Amino acid sequence: MRKGNFYPKGVTATGKSFQFVFQIKSPASDVRIMVYAGEKELMSIPVPDSYRQGRMYSVLVEDIPREADSYRYYVDGVAVADLYARGVTGMREYGREKGEIRYQLPGKVYDWTEDKAPRRPYSESVIYGIHVRGFTRHTSSGVKKKGTFAGVQEKIPYLKELGITAVALMPAWEFDEFERIQGQYQKEDREKINYWGFKQGYYYAPKSAYAYGKDASSEVKDMVRALHKAGIEVLMQLYFPEDYPVGEIPDILHFWVEEYHVDGFHLIGKRLPPSLLFPDPFLQDTKLIFEYFSREEIHREAAKVSGKNLGFWQEGFTRDMRRALKGDSGCVRVMLHCLRNNEENVGIINCMAGYNGFTLMDLVSYDRKHNEDNGEDNRDGTDQNNSWNCGAEGRSRKRTVQMLRQKQVRNALSLLFLSQGTPYLQSGDEFGQTQEGNNNPYCQDNAVTWIDWKLLRSGRKMYEFTRNLIAFRLAHGVFRQEKPLQGMDYLSYGCPDISVHGREAWRPSLDSDSFYAGVMYCGRYVKNPDGREDSSFYTAYNMHWEPHEFALPKISRDMQWQLCLDTALSEAVQEEEVRAGSVIVAEGRSVRVYRAEKKRKKEEK
Repeated sequence: MRKGNFYPKGVTATGKSFQFVFQIKSPASDVRIMVYAGEKELMSIPVPDSYRQGRMYSVLVEDIPREADSYRYYVDGVAVADLYARGVTGMREYGREKGEIRYQLPGKVYDWTEDKAPRRPYSESVIYGIHVRGFTRHTSSGVKKKGTFAGVQEKIPYLKELGITAVALMPAWEFDEFERIQGQYQKEDREKINYWGFKQGYYYAPKSAYAYGKDASSEVKDMVRALHKAGIEVLMQLYFPEDYPVGEIPDILHFWVEEYHVDGFHLIGKRLPPSLLFPDPFLQDTKLIFEYFSREEIHREAAKVSGKNLGFWQEGFTRDMRRALKGDSGCVRVMLHCLRNNEENVGIINCMAGYNGFTLMDLVSYDRKHNEDNGEDNRDGTDQNNSWNCGAEGRSRKRTVQMLRQKQVRNALSLLFLSQGTPYLQSGDEFGQTQEGNNNPYCQDNAVTWIDWKLLRSGRKMYEFTRNLIAFRLAHGVFRQEKPLQGMDYLSYGCPDISVHGREAWRPSLDSDSFYAGVMYCGRYVKNPDGREDSSFYTAYNMHWEPHEFALPKISRDMQWQLCLDTALSEAVQEEEVRAGSVIVAEGRSVRVYRAEKKRKKEEK
């Protein structure tokens, strides 16, 4: 036994030796490492104080018996948690009170077999939110290894078919989901499941209860490698409470990138250091998505960054686009801002519905939250949902209500995927997942939150619409540009990169009583991967409940407008050619998209 190095933190294997790097909170007279094989205690190793630096210890131990599989630290006779543990035993049983906790010794080195990260820019990304357990836990999921990392891997063909380019995993590090908590509105303590997992835990260890087998580490790596092979990135949500040491956060991110080949993080917490993380040379190819940061500070530091790795979760998009969807007064200006909002050095992440709040289907089915099952007298969760139930609260058999809801979902998806920035889609929203109006299901480990894959059958048309919309977005760069649109003809093409229209071309009505606007994108400003210019598009957004006329701008003589999307239709649009300068009518609460195409000769028709 001898003093080791202080990095990396945690336990690492070096040949026949193990290096233990750990911390204690206060001075101690007796610090030791206990090593186990199953339930059998093999070794008790006292650690000299000379192996300490500050509150950190490092010790290199040789010839630990082969059968050893776990360890614990004791300080003055009391077991202490190892915050740097790479694996935790005793936490595999989900939803049950935990017994004695020990920590796993590292096993064999994982063979990544030339794993290659996709490294997609924000402009080419479609992010898909997943709760590892809830994604495949339902009996209808059709996978063998339900509710696990392996179950996510089994769903890769589905993810690839849908067209998403990145999965964002809700908390998947080791945490104790079984807890006795008192909600803000509960009268007494009760046992609950922390299903979401936004709490402090073992940030260096994957959650063992989300693993099908005993080796959670290898299972996560198998999942990441398989997703990468399919061209899909892996992002992780990481939550840090306000009192968590800021200095520890970079090491945690470095670890997941190096050890698990993670491609990015959605970082949640109020004391996170963006200016410390995004200029980090090691994280230059890693997406770092924040919900709060100082724009002034970020732009001051942006010159130090070679790439565009910083992302901003745009809460305003969710609020304002939901208002536009239900036709609130004065919504046109904010809708147009959301459609074009983009930044050169920061990725803008847009979301219509996420894990927190209504699902997309519930957004058009409920005016009010229904959180009674949470045990807090329906007082938890936000009351500001910006939702509309389309005429009936909750489930409805009325065909008119059902059809309107379907159209509103198509409208919501169109607002999301036709906006600049990077779209975020919550799993299940592509085929109508519902939480029965619960907008805060943090404690619901059941059918409320598990993805019901039977809905894929009844929601097949919605799924196909979503899949086609994603493919449409990825095929046309005008809807996902790298830089902010200027609204000017800055390249002398005779047309600005983006322009707004109304009942008359080039003359939009943007007052508080207006509910509609047309947006034209000039494709000459965008080069597709094959080097050719993109098409020009005109999108007619009618958020009003009444039909409205839109004048299609004139383009070159040999071009005409071709309808390619209409949310008023449940089926794919039929071929419809419209002469430039014509006036079209968009049905109430609908979105239409036209593409500029060359006129065809009569014999071609």
